[in-house]
Amino acid sequence: MKKFQFILFVLLFLSGCSNLNPVPSSTTYEPQQKDVINNHGGIENIEQIDQFVNNINNGENDEVRIIHYTIEGDPIIWDLTYDGTSIQSRYDTTYDKFGSGKVEKHSCERITKSEMDTEIAYKLECNGQQEDVLTVQYDTEKQDKFEFHFKYGVDKKNEVDTANQRLVKDLQNGEVSTVSDFQFNRKELNQIYKAMVLTNYLDQKDLSNSCNKKPYESYELTIWINGGERHFEWTECDISKHGLQMNKMKNNILHVIRDNETYKSLPPTKGVYQ
Repeated sequence: MKKFQFILFVLLFLSGCSNLNPVPSSTTYEPQQKDVINNHGGIENIEQIDQFVNNINNGENDEVRIIHYTIEGDPIIWDLTYDGTSIQSRYDTTYDKFGSGKVEKHSCERITKSEMDTEIAYKLECNGQQEDVLTVQYDTEKQDKFEFHFKYGVDKKNEVDTANQRLVKDLQNGEVSTVSDFQFNRKELNQIYKAMVLTNYLDQKDLSNSCNKKPYESYELTIWINGGERHFEWTECDISKHGLQMNKMKNNILHVIRDNETYKSLPPTKGVYQ
């Protein structure tokens, strides 16, 4: 009888401990389609947290999940839920093998977004204290190396090559205009790097080179970042998730190129592709 009572006491004790410090049912977490993912600077689905901030400002109920991956590859899950009055924060480190293994919950008043030349920062305000929810950095001066070669347009006749300081504009009449000592200023480089970071350029992309229209624009982008290299090829017809991401990035890069003073000094296009 005493042995049975001892076993029952142990079982109840262990049960109480598991409630205080819950252990996930699985040792891994599979990201969901709308999760905002921060994987060592690689950002996915940042538009979800932007929508969350906008909805709160408009008084609309909403929720968002942010996944921060540790150096070891473990996810830390941060859930934010707005109920029309306050933001409920749930910070889950139970999947982190080297973390505290706890779930922390508290109520917050608001979330803010600040956008600067080198970073975007989202912060929670909770009981007069600020918490960093997500910071996206795109400061090229903090990189050992940042160069890219971008070819675009019909037959990819337009080029920007920062490594060789080369700019080529297709005049669309069989001629091109070339600058052999072209350079972006630091602000322009940061804007281009920002477009790449927000597209999660470090991730693998499933892109298509095919297009069922003529003529069509195609794109080729090679990025050299620190000791690494990334290469992408796609067309305007690629409407897959990754294709749409890359086309949005392309538009942002082209906006910077076309606002550049050297580019604006080049001759205008003299023809139109039919």
